[in-house]
Amino acid sequence: MKEGLTLLLLTAAGPLSLFAQNIDIAEESVQRNKRDVEVRFELETTPKTLKNRYKTEVTPYLYAGTDTLRLPPVEVFGKIRYKRERQEQALAGNPRWALSSRQTMEGTPYRYFAAAPYERWMRTASLGIACRTIGCGCDCYDGDRVVAERIPVYVAPVPYLSDRPAEPEKFEVVDARKRWNFDREEIKVIFPVSKTELLLTEYGNQAALDKIIAGIRGLEGLDTLRLSGVEITGFASPEGSEAFNASLGQGRVEALRDYIRSRVPELEEEDFELINGVENWDGLRQKVAASDLPFRQAVLDIIDNESGEARKRALRKLDGGRPYAYLLRHYYPELRNACYIALYYDVLGDRAADAVNAANADIRAGRYAEALERLEPYRTDERAWNPIGVCCMMLEREEEAIEWFEKAVEAGQGEIPLRNLEQLK
Repeated sequence: MKEGLTLLLLTAAGPLSLFAQNIDIAEESVQRNKRDVEVRFELETTPKTLKNRYKTEVTPYLYAGTDTLRLPPVEVFGKIRYKRERQEQALAGNPRWALSSRQTMEGTPYRYFAAAPYERWMRTASLGIACRTIGCGCDCYDGDRVVAERIPVYVAPVPYLSDRPAEPEKFEVVDARKRWNFDREEIKVIFPVSKTELLLTEYGNQAALDKIIAGIRGLEGLDTLRLSGVEITGFASPEGSEAFNASLGQGRVEALRDYIRSRVPELEEEDFELINGVENWDGLRQKVAASDLPFRQAVLDIIDNESGEARKRALRKLDGGRPYAYLLRHYYPELRNACYIALYYDVLGDRAADAVNAANADIRAGRYAEALERLEPYRTDERAWNPIGVCCMMLEREEEAIEWFEKAVEAGQGEIPLRNLEQLK
């Protein structure tokens, strides 16, 4: 008998006298074996305990609540009744009649065995035996007796599971457009005043761009991450005309894109997102707000409440132009840049493998319904078929379980589903 299929064997301490005729039952057991429930016991009589002219029909039955399953009866013949039966059979044209496997003589030990399809109500069942005496015009019900009560017939099978590694060919995006973290929040590239020329040897530009290239190459070397885009936001400082600054911002982002593509030629145009921020008023406001300049609040009020050319004129007039001169000298140079160069990536993963492994953990914890719900979206993935079958098996939906295990075996999912299948078939 396979592991996980042997159920409780209930053995009485000694024979149990059931009837006045001293028919004894011993070594009774009720076991579940795969899809059947099996009943066994020793039926014993002693010579002359039956009246020779009679036979006794003993009918075992299982019951639980209002459910009852009667099993095939066994007939115990007295000697005279046996001879009479032979004579009647011979007269009926059956001269070779002999006792069947469900018949025995008094005084002869009889090993009873019967199997019937298991049903869920049998999880905990009791075993009883009914007796009827037949002979000399008598067909008498002799009552019934309980042999054993509340036998735990169902013992859960062993769930065989196999965790699954991720398979790169089945990767999909599990977390989209995450920003790559560098050693500082922003990668900045500074441009000369009013120019779109990219100077690699000035402003620390080469080091900044090297970090961008290293980030792209780093993403290329990771199986679970994929570059989803290079975002370049170009700005000009808030000086000069807005039309000129718009042209300046666009030229700067294109210069950066062209340089990065020269270093990583496998990148396509669609890998880049170019954003022309035109005049970098946001950047200027952040710097002023973080300072302790004496004219700090006046500058912030102008930025917040004015717009367009009026904003620029107000800054130039403030306090005779002294604050504006300070801004030009200390802040505007840093605003003449492609303020953000950001890398975005998608996180890749094998969702089905992750679901299978998480479901396996649920199954090991006895959370079968939760595991089945987790696997529901992956019913077409053959790697999920064995754990789906296990969930059905542990929930006693065994016909479904067999179907899933058979599919998994046919799909070449290894020995694990076969071991589960053998517990049910």
